[in-house]
Amino acid sequence: KEKLINNAITALLSQEGDIAASNAELESQFQAVRRLVASKAGFLAFTQLPKFRERLGVKVVKALKRNNDGVTHASIDMLCALMCVSITF
Repeated sequence: KEKLINNAITALLSQEGDIAASNAELESQFQAVRRLVASKAGFLAFTQLPKFRERLGVKVVKALKRNNDGVTHASIDMLCALMCVSITF
């Protein structure tokens, strides 16, 4: 299960929010990352996977530069999920 979550997170972060992605697609990516990091394995990936935080930061900055309310909300919601850990171990 942990490997699947790590692979999903890596796949989502490999798409760095470039111009080719639509706003709806980018919003969906942030929502998916939010759900993945809500699990124990997902949060551990946030703390242990190399370059996770850096790639996530780049993705958020690029998303915020789009000035789209949906994308902005999804990216900030995902960051909030990382700051408020509510995982049952």
